[in-house]
Amino acid sequence: MSMKHYLLLAAVAASCTLHAQNSKVVSAYNYMGDGDYDKAAEYIEPTITHESTASKEKTWRYRGAIYAHIAMGADEALKVKYPKAMDKAVESYIKAKELDTKGSYEEENDRALMNLQITALNGGNDAFNNKDYEKAIQGYTQSERIAEAFGRVDSNAVFNSALAYEAMGDTATAMERYAECIKIGYDKPEVFRYLASMQKRSGNLDKAIATTKQGLAKYPDNKEMMLDLVAFLLEANRMDEAETSVQAAIENDPTNPVLYSVLGSLYDGKANPKEGEVAEAEMIKWYDLAEQAYKKSIEVAPDFFDSYYNIGVLYNNRAAYEYEKCNQITDDTKYNACKTKADAIYLKTIPYFEEAHKLKPDDNATMEQLKKLYAKTGDTEKYNAIKKELGE
Repeated sequence: MSMKHYLLLAAVAASCTLHAQNSKVVSAYNYMGDGDYDKAAEYIEPTITHESTASKEKTWRYRGAIYAHIAMGADEALKVKYPKAMDKAVESYIKAKELDTKGSYEEENDRALMNLQITALNGGNDAFNNKDYEKAIQGYTQSERIAEAFGRVDSNAVFNSALAYEAMGDTATAMERYAECIKIGYDKPEVFRYLASMQKRSGNLDKAIATTKQGLAKYPDNKEMMLDLVAFLLEANRMDEAETSVQAAIENDPTNPVLYSVLGSLYDGKANPKEGEVAEAEMIKWYDLAEQAYKKSIEVAPDFFDSYYNIGVLYNNRAAYEYEKCNQITDDTKYNACKTKADAIYLKTIPYFEEAHKLKPDDNATMEQLKKLYAKTGDTEKYNAIKKELGE
């Protein structure tokens, strides 16, 4: 055989091979059009590795469509046969976009990817609702990757993956994901609250405070974060900062009884510090301010149990201080005068504990206080009644 004839035969063979591969692409497309996605997949696969068709945008776009139909279709048997259908669809459309240098099919490919992204996100949500958190995370990760392919950030997937990691008990990764939400500007105050809560549970109270302050800088009117910040500052024993935060929160929400009650507790704490002592004049000043705050709490919410109970405890503590002073006096006249003053303070607690008891009839601590008070006043009828309620 001459070289001329050899080259001619080689050219014919190459032409046949090229035709065969192009024919497979067409066949795959036709089978897809007929709804036979199994056969379509069979014909399209060889074309992605053959040099004559692997570099064509159309090959990959068709492949993407075939596997997208499988992944998003209702044929469960086909999904089992092609467990990577979603991955292959995404991979194919991304490759098609890469090969579409003129952007002729940009809109079509992006729309297809967007539909796949929504499917992946919804699949993640379904798995999350079924408490299959690992599968949920796979869906969210895939959704993020697809969104990135057409130039977007799927902030919902980032946030939902944080929830899934938290539900799984993977605190470190959950915190990373919440931090990523903040970084990309995911517009929800819950992100700051969830992250701060996890930081606090992880033993990093300072970070929890910093995160909450960051959140309040963005959402200055968020009442929940204001309360979070106060709670964190109190736990960190940063009392001055806590007081400032409570006052700011009250300005924002002047009818919130919890805020006045917390302010009262702050002043009460200054009157009775855990460490060290305060001068009597200072102590009385803080007691008076605490009393005002608790009464304001009751004024804005007459059914708020905590403030009735707390003001009762406040008077108790105040009376205890006076009784202690009385015990140092040896002169009977002066002692009796001191005790009369202490008794008057102590008995001021009665109407507050009684109101607290009405609001929470089963609260044992309130009933124990009332039992002591009724014994003190000699009110036998009420004393016996409260003992009966206590089961004594």
